[in-house]
Amino acid sequence: MVVLTPTVLDTRSTPWTMGWVAILLGALAVQMLLVLVDHLAHDADSPKHDDVPEA
Repeated sequence: MVVLTPTVLDTRSTPWTMGWVAILLGALAVQMLLVLVDHLAHDADSPKHDDVPEA
């Protein structure tokens, strides 16, 4: 996905190439947001050290 982007940008900027670049960048942004949300949700779900009962 990232390897194809520089070759697409160096060619003539036709509407369909710009559309594909926008789709690829949008997909990358969505994946980065999903990773961030997953990371933050995992931290919020984990119990704090004080909340864990002593065995």
